[in-house]
Amino acid sequence: REGQAEAGLGRPRKIGRGIRLAPRPAGIVWAPGVGFTPDGKCLVGVSNPHALLEGAQNGKKGKGAKAAAKAPKKLNPEAAYTRKYDKNRIEVLRLLLAACSDPLFSPADEYNPLASRWMSVAVAADAPNAPCLFYSLLNTVISYDPHHGNLGNLVGGVPYSGNFSSDAHVKLVELSAQVLCVLLDCGLSGDPIPYENKHGEPIVGLMETQKVGFNMFRVLLARINNGRDLEMLYRGFVRLLRNMHEGKSTLLSMPSSQARLECHQELLILLWKTLEENPLFLDFILTRCDVCELVTPICYLMYVSRRDAAQVGLIHICTFILLKLSGERSFGVSLNRPFRTKLPCDLPLFTGSHADLVSITLHKIIVNGSYRLVPLYSCFLTIVCNFSPYWRSMSLVASVKLVNLFELFSSPKFLYSGEKAYRHLALLMEIFNNIIQYQYNGNQHLVYAIVRRKDAFGRLASLTLPKAIYQCNKAFPRSEDPEYDADAEDAAQVAAMSVQDVDETGKPMTKKEKVKEDGDGDTAMETDGEGTTTTETKPAPVKKKLLGRFVPTESWMGELKSSLPLETVNRLLQHLVPVVDDMCQRKNGVVDEIEILEVFKDITMVGLLPVPHAIVIRKYQPNQYTSIWFTAFMWGVIFLRSQKPPIFDGECIELFQVSNEDETDGGK
Repeated sequence: REGQAEAGLGRPRKIGRGIRLAPRPAGIVWAPGVGFTPDGKCLVGVSNPHALLEGAQNGKKGKGAKAAAKAPKKLNPEAAYTRKYDKNRIEVLRLLLAACSDPLFSPADEYNPLASRWMSVAVAADAPNAPCLFYSLLNTVISYDPHHGNLGNLVGGVPYSGNFSSDAHVKLVELSAQVLCVLLDCGLSGDPIPYENKHGEPIVGLMETQKVGFNMFRVLLARINNGRDLEMLYRGFVRLLRNMHEGKSTLLSMPSSQARLECHQELLILLWKTLEENPLFLDFILTRCDVCELVTPICYLMYVSRRDAAQVGLIHICTFILLKLSGERSFGVSLNRPFRTKLPCDLPLFTGSHADLVSITLHKIIVNGSYRLVPLYSCFLTIVCNFSPYWRSMSLVASVKLVNLFELFSSPKFLYSGEKAYRHLALLMEIFNNIIQYQYNGNQHLVYAIVRRKDAFGRLASLTLPKAIYQCNKAFPRSEDPEYDADAEDAAQVAAMSVQDVDETGKPMTKKEKVKEDGDGDTAMETDGEGTTTTETKPAPVKKKLLGRFVPTESWMGELKSSLPLETVNRLLQHLVPVVDDMCQRKNGVVDEIEILEVFKDITMVGLLPVPHAIVIRKYQPNQYTSIWFTAFMWGVIFLRSQKPPIFDGECIELFQVSNEDETDGGK
């Protein structure tokens, strides 16, 4: 109830007539999970399922027969939720995918989420067994446990148990995720405000169901509102996403103790849909769960996919999720939890928090990732900027890497690559200022890194127009074009997004900044010589300036100076650089870094820094570009994973580009 009140939902409202949201007959739901217990009880519409289940248990012991009488009855005739129909369900879901695939055959610039007649029938209020299908698909996905596979309720990983997992059930899990994503993609968002009839059953009003774009599945997802079901959702996402790195980890004491799922991209789409549709879910995972359990697998997926051009879409959706989460204060506070997980990748060794993990991951993508990720640089820095005011103690590794990014983006090759290239520096300066102003104590590593690179900040502060023109001409001779174009056309983009500036309380600021990046949403499908299929998201081609390359001007210099808040760092350097120089002079230049850090701990900057600025949080704002991109990305993933046997004709697809490479080298 507290969560509902915070989300502005309140208590369920009574209305006379409507369409029931409870699944009937509940006995045909495929799996336990949200709304269903493992022994077959249906809890959909029960406001406090924990109390009722506890009352039923007490009733069996002679304590509370009244509560036991109100407990939900066992409705599923097959309490074990049998898997003997998995192969039949797979074929039905493949048929449903094919029937709802008309978005594939519509050009991206003409796509209308409300135009599909097949989809409108599938998600209509009177669609037969729609609630049963929703809970079946959702629970089949989130209740799957890779540790157990087909071995029942055995606790812990069993050696080689992954080899005994049913291929049919794993395929059913993957197809369920795909079909659910498709059904949640069309129409308009569901109304999360709960309504009940006179019998206390959850319903949706008749007037609501008659609106154009009504989607029963989005309403059902938005109405999940009790703690048990939200916990089920969260635990399911964590368990399945962790399967990606736990399945590869060499630290597992037993080989192949997990079945490997390959539907992590569908899981990320489903997680995104849940965050967007259900306002209680976001609040629940931030205030009542350890959101770092989600952050770790997301960072792992981004880190290991950074150089693979076929995984650009995966990094995009991970970025969207982190950006969505970073807009909440609770997320920034939660990231201070220590990071101790051993990931099976070449992540730099560090001792710190999950905030360090996110920062180090994003730094690695920038300096060692695919060139196609250039449009996301501002998004990466926005994520770090959003949680930086709450970053209590930055590790040495993260401190050095952030300052390295400042040097990178202030270098002539980057700074003069486009008219707005300095926006990366503005975000980095805001990160430094947030930490210095609000978290100075505990962040001596960052302060020391800034002092060591004082020349980089000094060069930027003393930059003049003649010097800028000279550096630009030297970095980009007349015969060269910038390799990195910070001004790539942002009208039609892969990761186009609006970011709204709000203060710490969530109120919009007077200044609005829209962060839009490059890309056009086309997804290219390629088949290599060995018949394996890959996918890549192609950003829009870099547009060359009609009048030649960028050259600094007086107005540009004014914008640069006004956009970079250098005063806080300058005052910090003015006070601390003489302290360090004096220490070096007294000890003949031989000073241990630990001694300097200890001195920084004892120094207070109160009264020396400017008045602390207001904390600005940039929140994700949905728009038409992101909506189209998600649709194209989702169908691109489904297309690639539906090749054995193929469901769709690649030559007829218009939503994205499909290309096949002929087999070469003697048919290798």
